[in-house]
Amino acid sequence: MRHFGHWHCGVWALIVMCLGCDTVAELTFQQEQLLEVVAQGFVDAHCIEDSSIDAGFRFGVLTSFDDRMTPGRRYSVLGDVLTPGENFTAEDISFSDGVFFVVDSAGADMRCESASECPEGASCILPSEMGLDGYYYAPERVCAYPSRVDVVYGPKFVHYRDDVQAGNALVSSEGADGRSFAFLLDNSASLDGSVATGVPDVQWATDPYQYRKVGLNQFMDGLTLTHETSPRLEYSALFANGIGESGVYDASEAWMRTQAVWENTVMTKYPSPSGGSPIWEAAMAVLKKIQGSSNAGYKKQIVALTDGAPNDDTADVYAQFLRQLAAAASSHIDLNWIDFEPGDRKPHTDYARAVAATCGTYHLLHEAAQIPSVMRALAINTESRWEVGVKFSASLPADHVYRLATTVVVRVGTGAVSYEAQRVSEQNEAIDNRLVLVR
Repeated sequence: MRHFGHWHCGVWALIVMCLGCDTVAELTFQQEQLLEVVAQGFVDAHCIEDSSIDAGFRFGVLTSFDDRMTPGRRYSVLGDVLTPGENFTAEDISFSDGVFFVVDSAGADMRCESASECPEGASCILPSEMGLDGYYYAPERVCAYPSRVDVVYGPKFVHYRDDVQAGNALVSSEGADGRSFAFLLDNSASLDGSVATGVPDVQWATDPYQYRKVGLNQFMDGLTLTHETSPRLEYSALFANGIGESGVYDASEAWMRTQAVWENTVMTKYPSPSGGSPIWEAAMAVLKKIQGSSNAGYKKQIVALTDGAPNDDTADVYAQFLRQLAAAASSHIDLNWIDFEPGDRKPHTDYARAVAATCGTYHLLHEAAQIPSVMRALAINTESRWEVGVKFSASLPADHVYRLATTVVVRVGTGAVSYEAQRVSEQNEAIDNRLVLVR
């Protein structure tokens, strides 16, 4: 005990001696390191203020202090204050030579025997011939476009509320007071496999382990990564199961403004799946609610989760939704869509087109296990985000959905972190981390 007491007193003596030093604020047992690139994905080119780009890429960077990498802060790998445009430029974000895989009508990589079966300009090629044999791709020929991806604009930092580095043209604020999140949740019987008998059946369920609920919890957890002491947040959850407007269920007419209320109102009373998929009717209800009763000063985001196409004969409702979405452009509502398409269920490409009309991101998944990680990434990038403008060397025909296989590297000073946008195997699950692009 005496030895410990002498050590303890010695430390305090050193601290007292250094109280007048200029460097005392920098003394720490651990320096902040970069840990992870949190990729949100591609947004439409119109969302980035540069007319020369093909798309925008949004992402975040997390540090060892369980925090976001933010301009105006000092990082050990940089040895200085982070300043976009000076010590953090477009050259510090790079994409490896990539491959755009064409998505077919069933949401899979488009297979082929020859290039004549592919969209114009695509190659019919084996993934191993593209240098991807180290990843989890089927050994079959697919339609693909090898491409460079060049960063030509940014990196720009955008915070929903604060201008964290005034005077820097690459740092900006969206000028909002808080954040509104409206969830559109498919709750059709296919999720638990009760379509045929009304009784849940794991064999036919698209999400038997309820990753959709884990994903919502991960979203809420992602919101806790914040610089704010009292964040202003509000939530809404509308479920789609049944037919027409009568199949749309609003968990709470009033907006929920704490996670405790969300937990008690939505998560503990999550309705059992049943019926069909009135997706566009629910989308109309969500849009009407976020425009009509959400806080006018808040940044607005719609997060949709679906496990297949909507009910038949709803094309008129979809067209009405697109018109309302276009009319809401001045409200800057971002639509983020998680299109979960297991097995041979055909994706509804109208989801992708609706997202492209906004500045949200489209996520096409085949494994329910990936829903939580996508939800987390969306949440983390709602308070602030980095974005860059990119150009592709490949000429990609319009009216297609593509998956880009690449590796994104973010360098800051002597440090670097990466995001591997590939198809990989994790715990016997095929996880597809490729970036989805809508043209």
